[in-house]
Amino acid sequence: QLVFGVMDPHDSSIAVIRRLEAHFPALDIELVIDATTLGTNPKISNLRNMLAHARHRTLVMLDSDIRVAPGFLRRVVPEIQDEGVGLVTCFYRGAEASGLAAKVEAIGITAEFAPGVLVAWLTEGISFALGAVVGTTRERLEAIGGFEALADHLADDYVLGQLFRKAGYDVRLLPEVVETVLPRVSFPELLHHQVRWNRGIRACRPWGHAGLIFTHATVMALAAWAFSGGSLPIILLLGGVVAVRLWTGWVVGVRYLGDELLARHLFLLPLRDAFSFLVWCLSLGGRRVQWRGRCYLIVDGGRMAEEPSCGAIP
Repeated sequence: QLVFGVMDPHDSSIAVIRRLEAHFPALDIELVIDATTLGTNPKISNLRNMLAHARHRTLVMLDSDIRVAPGFLRRVVPEIQDEGVGLVTCFYRGAEASGLAAKVEAIGITAEFAPGVLVAWLTEGISFALGAVVGTTRERLEAIGGFEALADHLADDYVLGQLFRKAGYDVRLLPEVVETVLPRVSFPELLHHQVRWNRGIRACRPWGHAGLIFTHATVMALAAWAFSGGSLPIILLLGGVVAVRLWTGWVVGVRYLGDELLARHLFLLPLRDAFSFLVWCLSLGGRRVQWRGRCYLIVDGGRMAEEPSCGAIP
C-alpha cells in the first residue's frame, strides 16, 4: 500500500498523485487530505493522519522529496522484521540541486552531515533516525507512545531514535542510500532552514552542539592565516586542513555514498564550511525558528510553541 498525505486541500502535489492513481489503477494507492493537527510539528501531524489509513503492520516513512532505487522495500523490510530492531534508517545524498545555494546545501549532506553520523555511530552507536527514511512496525511505534510522543518536538527524528533506544530497541543504520531532490532556494532561505535544524540539535544536545566548534577546522585555519600575517607555517597548516577536508568529503561522500553531485562540486566545500560556521554561530543563541511559513519558539526539551510573529530570524 502507498499512502500519500497532505494537510492543505490545495496542495500542488495532489494532481501528481491523482495521475499516479490513473496510471497505476491496479496498485493500492491512497491519498489522505486531512488538516487535523496533533501538535505544533506539521510533519508529525501529517504522518498521524496518514497512519489512520495504513492497513499493514510494517511502516516505511519517506519524505516527499526522496527517491529510492528499485528493490528498495525488498532490501529494507526484512531488516524491520528483526524483533530487536525498533527502527531502521539510512543515508541520503543529493540527486538534483538547482542554483548555488541548493548545491551548497546538497554537498553538506554527504560531506558534512554523513561524516558526523559515522563518528556518532563509531563512538556511541546510532540513537537517532535520519528523517529521510524511517522504517518500523505499528506495534513498536505504539510501544514508545506513537506519534503523540513527537507531536511538539522540532527534532522529531532525533527524539524518535531516542525513544526506541530507551525502550530497549536497536536503531539500525542500513547500507542503503536514497536520494533527495533539492529545489532552488536563496541563501537567506537556506540560512533559515539550517539555523532551524541546528537550533533543534542545540535543544536536544546542548553540549554536543557546543562541541561542534572543533569540527570547523577550515574556518579556524583560515582565521589563523588572516591574523598571522601570512606566515609560512600557518599557510602550510591551512593547506593541510583544506586538503584533509576535501579528502574526507571525497572518501565519505563520493566513494562510499556515491554522491555524483558532490564529485562535480567538491570545490564548493570550503564555501560550505564557511556557511556552516555562520549557521553554527547563529544557532548558539535564539529560540525562534521558521518552518513552512510559520513561526515557533523552542521551549523545554526541544518542543515548539507557535508564535504569532517571528521577528528577526536568525
